[in-house]
Amino acid sequence: MVEGFLHHFNFGDFMFICPICKSKLNIEGKAYICENNHSFDIAKQGYVNLLPANKKHSDNPGDSKDMVLSRRAFLEGNYYHCFADKLVEIIDSIFANNQKISIADCGCGEGYYNGILERLKIGYELFGFDISKEAIRFAAGKYKKNKYAVGSCFNMPLVDESFDLALNIFAPMVEAEMSRILKKGGYMIYAVPGKRHLMGLKELLYESTYENDEKHTEYDGFQFVDRISVQKEITVDGEMGVNLFKMTPYYFKTELGAEEKIIKNNGFTTEIHFDFLIYRKK
Repeated sequence: MVEGFLHHFNFGDFMFICPICKSKLNIEGKAYICENNHSFDIAKQGYVNLLPANKKHSDNPGDSKDMVLSRRAFLEGNYYHCFADKLVEIIDSIFANNQKISIADCGCGEGYYNGILERLKIGYELFGFDISKEAIRFAAGKYKKNKYAVGSCFNMPLVDESFDLALNIFAPMVEAEMSRILKKGGYMIYAVPGKRHLMGLKELLYESTYENDEKHTEYDGFQFVDRISVQKEITVDGEMGVNLFKMTPYYFKTELGAEEKIIKNNGFTTEIHFDFLIYRKK
């Protein structure tokens, strides 16, 4: 599929940058501090908030605590195990010749896929961020070996050209920022919904439905490597169906009553369909 490559990476390096002056942050005591003495306290769960107030579009952007809990309950129910298994397989294939790699999880949510990566055959250090403080609090509280920050995909709180792999799993794609943080020759894995992803949920909620677009997008500075699809059918009960619904963009777009419809229907059966788009930085 793809060929691995070797980068030297020093475990213990800190890859977060100051959101004010963009210089590298280092840990001093219970805070991250840059060379210009901008200081950011480390929360008790171990994460740091690097999202300035003037960069927020609301007081508490991103997923709420209720949405994060729903996401964790659904994902830990193992319904997406085929997706998780394939992600590990792809990364192990790409980096088969490596001993250690640096990973940036851009829009990591509550960290479920970070836990999955513990199955990797190679060593790694992971830096994850998400715009949702609630999601990062849960991720940092559970996956202690990783480093986490509250931050935005549009202004990633990460050091330039420092990562072997950047993950984007259903998060906003900002190609310039992806290119900035990756080393030359580094890989980007972009996970997107396939054509019939969650069609059963859509058929339950809406009178008319549509298949998702399946596009092949070129990104400046990247070479397209491969598209790998994963498809399966799952059945969920009413409670778990509501959890899944709360993970999707439909939660923000659907009229009131959707959750009651899922419960009344005692859940649903649906296709799940994911595409992994793999790119390499030129």
